[in-house]
Amino acid sequence: MVFGFNSTPIVESEKVENLIETGSILIDVREDDEWIAGHHSKAVHIAMGTISDKLDFFDKKNNYIVVCRSGARSAKVTKFLINEGFDASNLDGGMKSFSQISDKIVNSEGQKGQII
Repeated sequence: MVFGFNSTPIVESEKVENLIETGSILIDVREDDEWIAGHHSKAVHIAMGTISDKLDFFDKKNNYIVVCRSGARSAKVTKFLINEGFDASNLDGGMKSFSQISDKIVNSEGQKGQII
């Protein structure tokens, strides 16, 4: 606990590409229209509202990085996954921040994506 709030593990945007390359799984919890407009090419899309129904996807041997647009929704999902016994961290600043440094943001057609 930090000042009465549960702390959520975070990952800085600059570290994400390397973590993905070394086996971490990026989970994008944004809504379908946000995903279609732009997402990381190696991300897995599981909308926040469906996480509890998709727990079979997750493996306690893996490390997960959770992302949304700005970090608020993904922080909630990160806490949920941790409470379920998974190794998860929130991507600090969300896709708004990450898209500024990653060249792997694509839309659903594989073209350069945008964050909405």
